[in-house]
Amino acid sequence: MKKTIYLFILLFTTSNLFANNLVIGNPSYNGTANTLTFTIKWDNSWRVKGDQGPNNWDAVWVFVKRQPCAANGIWSHALLSANSGDHAITSAYNLIVDAVSDGMGVFIHRDSAANNQIGSMANTSSVTLKLSGNYNPALVGSSSTSDNFKVIGIEMVYVPTGNFYIGDGRTTNSSNFSAGNTIGAVQITSTKQAQGLGSYNNYVSNPTYGCVVPLPSTFPLGYNGYYCMKYEINQQQIVDYLNTLTYDQQAGRLATWGARYPNAVNTFWNNNNYRQTIRVATAGTSNTVPAIFDLFGNAWGAYLPAGFMNWQDLTSYLDWSGLRPMTEFEFEKACRGTLNNVAYEYPWGNNTSLNMVYGANVNANTATEGYGSALDGMVHANWDGGTARSGFAATSSSNRVQAGATFYGILDMAGNAWEQCVGGGTGYNYSTFTTANGDGVLTKTGLANTTGWPSDGGAQSGTILKGGGFYNLNSLYTNGAAFQVSDRSFYGGTTLNQTISSTKDRSIGGRGVRNY
Repeated sequence: MKKTIYLFILLFTTSNLFANNLVIGNPSYNGTANTLTFTIKWDNSWRVKGDQGPNNWDAVWVFVKRQPCAANGIWSHALLSANSGDHAITSAYNLIVDAVSDGMGVFIHRDSAANNQIGSMANTSSVTLKLSGNYNPALVGSSSTSDNFKVIGIEMVYVPTGNFYIGDGRTTNSSNFSAGNTIGAVQITSTKQAQGLGSYNNYVSNPTYGCVVPLPSTFPLGYNGYYCMKYEINQQQIVDYLNTLTYDQQAGRLATWGARYPNAVNTFWNNNNYRQTIRVATAGTSNTVPAIFDLFGNAWGAYLPAGFMNWQDLTSYLDWSGLRPMTEFEFEKACRGTLNNVAYEYPWGNNTSLNMVYGANVNANTATEGYGSALDGMVHANWDGGTARSGFAATSSSNRVQAGATFYGILDMAGNAWEQCVGGGTGYNYSTFTTANGDGVLTKTGLANTTGWPSDGGAQSGTILKGGGFYNLNSLYTNGAAFQVSDRSFYGGTTLNQTISSTKDRSIGGRGVRNY
């Protein structure tokens, strides 16, 4: 098999003035040293001190997939050295490589010496990663220097360790919620994380609205630092994921939509509608050769979040990429940060500005799609046409409120695609959920198999929808409740993230997080 060199370009624009443009160049494999060398660059990077804003930074989560030439299309997750010193980066931007203990990948970000550095990287940096020699699953077939490698990057934001509030301080009988299902104004501290939050009455007013088992110290309440995806999972990332699965795993994911198989061209992963265009470009052979997916010739699909994602779609992608789902507690911290809670607040920190918009009106279906001007509290909603470009509300001069950004600089936590989180109530025990990250291994039908993760969406599933989406599911949009940080209207779960249809769940997506 001829060695294939992969160039991964993930474009996430934040206005028609500039783009985040994560570009990972051609990887070169050194079999003697067992290393991969490639270039990396991305725009609008930062690392800031507390006196300039939250003491945090953005990063790229980089991981590697390998396919031996004799493996008949079987890809494995290449584990990397867990020693940061085994990796190297040559950069003019004070970048460093942080290894992780499970070897699933590395974080690349600005060093502490680069505090208060904000801006794009005009030049590429050269990265060399040391492979550990271990794989999940184990490599099938003999490996050689002519093997195929995929180096994949996902933009992340670091949410630092620290206290924060869950709940926006309202009474439990707010007209915006079913009576009693709000999380009260509870501060999460190191003590609460170390001891566990405990019984439901420590955070909700009624056992119906919380976990049936006391939440232990192993449950991620959000106090400890973690990385969160800067944007929602996009359609190009789903293509990259599908193109490393076996035929049977691809068939398992397509089966969500009924009698669909990867052995026919133009078979769509989800739905050829609402700007969702992930399809089979080259048919596979039943039970043997996997299909090749693309975006149906619509390159702009790479800028759009993936919709029609049920819980199993989300967790399969996160397990494959070494990430994990976030809890609703972590969602609130990622939005609110260390600030005091504000009643009815949105992710951008206030409760007064919410401009509903009805579809892209500038440079539609391009990398610079947007809304033309920076308006306070802008969300993409009440438009039944599909997701908008990730980061659509930000411009080169917009502030947090205009960009719709969270306290830590995470985008689109309100509107565009619904966020799927672990949490809720009505009788499900999700107390066994921990910070366990995915290990790159999926079941034969392409499902996540990480211990403690809810296995499926649906009612009473231990999953909850947060943040709202572009499609008007119900009256939640009348007063903007769906977009509010502490909204728990889906505390009981919903079949919308379990059974996929073409009418109601078009705007359900998600993103992942990761602890060290």
